[in-house]
Amino acid sequence: MTYPEAVAKLLSLRGGEQSGMRPGLERVEALLEALGHPERRFAIVQVGGTNGKGSVSVMVASILKAAGLTVGLYTSPHLCSFRERIRINGQAISQAAVVEGVEELWQLIERVNPTVFEAVTALGLAYFARQGVNLAVLEVGMGGRLDATTVGRPLVSVISHIDYDHQAFLGWSLEEIAAEKAAIVRSGSAVAAAQAAGVTRVLRRRAEVMGVPLWLEEDHLAVRLLSRDLSGQRIAVSGPGWNLEPLFLPLLGSFQPQNALLAVAAVKALTAAGVRVPEAAVREGLARVRWPGRFQIVGRNPWIVLDGAHNPAGAQALASSLRDAFGDEPKTLILGISADKDKAGILKALAPVASRLILTASTHPRATPPEELRALLPPTEARMEVTGSVREALRLALSPPAPPMICVTGSLFTVADVLAEQHREGDIPCEIERGRDSVESLFS
Repeated sequence: MTYPEAVAKLLSLRGGEQSGMRPGLERVEALLEALGHPERRFAIVQVGGTNGKGSVSVMVASILKAAGLTVGLYTSPHLCSFRERIRINGQAISQAAVVEGVEELWQLIERVNPTVFEAVTALGLAYFARQGVNLAVLEVGMGGRLDATTVGRPLVSVISHIDYDHQAFLGWSLEEIAAEKAAIVRSGSAVAAAQAAGVTRVLRRRAEVMGVPLWLEEDHLAVRLLSRDLSGQRIAVSGPGWNLEPLFLPLLGSFQPQNALLAVAAVKALTAAGVRVPEAAVREGLARVRWPGRFQIVGRNPWIVLDGAHNPAGAQALASSLRDAFGDEPKTLILGISADKDKAGILKALAPVASRLILTASTHPRATPPEELRALLPPTEARMEVTGSVREALRLALSPPAPPMICVTGSLFTVADVLAEQHREGDIPCEIERGRDSVESLFS
């Protein structure tokens, strides 16, 4: 079996790229039992919530690597390479290891009939166990109660800000959604971002029922922005008995200081549980982290920003970040949104910051036709254009006279189409750790 054949086999499973989702734990538990329960062979940090899960996960993993631990990181979706989903100390799983994992699992897969996400989760956990990781950071795919990553007994559970997303599966009220996501709190300790009052009540009740200590932002945790420019952010974070400042965070976006707070709090909770993480590792880990496609600057003349905001809350956070970073400069937004998302809500949040809107569609099968986006667009004074591909949209945006800044957003798949231009020569994972002096640019 070749690597492309292995990935194709995985993506052909039910619940795959076009087939929807099948929440439930019975299939992944059957796979893990047949594999000898790899999830029991390392400590787990599980990261849930709505927006920011991936950012928190990659920050935690970077800090723990800086502390000298061997750290597995499991995230989704991928941008440029399937292998981005499964990493150890920042390095993506090899093509050979993907093939080995699929060959090991395939007879089980045919018997259990899991979804793509369940099969890949089992593959990742088995790989972490074979490689002897000390600890694995697992980003929840959707919800939490019935998500395939909700296995084993986490040492720390992290819940980022909870908002509306996947309502058809998780519930139509914030409290219902929160109950699904809070279910990852089941052992060890937990940390959570500031939430709406009803969500906070759900989190507190879950922690109390499970006997899990809970640190909440605003009650136990705090973050302050000290300064911000286009090189990064300087922040101060504090929690029970600890205070760190200044910390340098190279990730941009007004939403990232809160994510950094959760990451540091998770590491402090691990320290309380006996995992040694020096303060120097916290500083180094944060300073080196990268997370492509999340307010990522990839061009400087003009400024080109990639951000995978894919729900109204993420779009609102992006709009705020664009104003903070670029003030009143005219902004060209390239928007491509997946069909299963709140398209009208995303457009409503982003249209007011744009002087020019280019509506488009990613190459992903779930992409919304741009004409459908135009029909949903609220009244706006922005100049509006429609094109069928992200590549063409970017060409239009860069045509003379080029605007001061361009933002590509609406979906991680839309962002991935831009990043794929960098990797035309093949399957090359996006990096998640910065070199000491590296400055990346795709377009200038």
